[in-house]
Amino acid sequence: MQELQALIQGKIPPQTINIDRLIVLAEQYPKPTSAEYKLLELAINIVLASYLEKAQQHL
Repeated sequence: MQELQALIQGKIPPQTINIDRLIVLAEQYPKPTSAEYKLLELAINIVLASYLEKAQQHL
């Protein structure tokens, strides 16, 4: 979770986050009202947005 906090704070780039690890974390924290879920949701959105921006550059 510290890695996700660092991502959200802009201390590490989205490309350093392992997507498989995000999937494992999502399975561990399925409750939408938990703080972990919300942190994970924000981190996933940042990572996905980064990949979408990168893909758009190649179109």
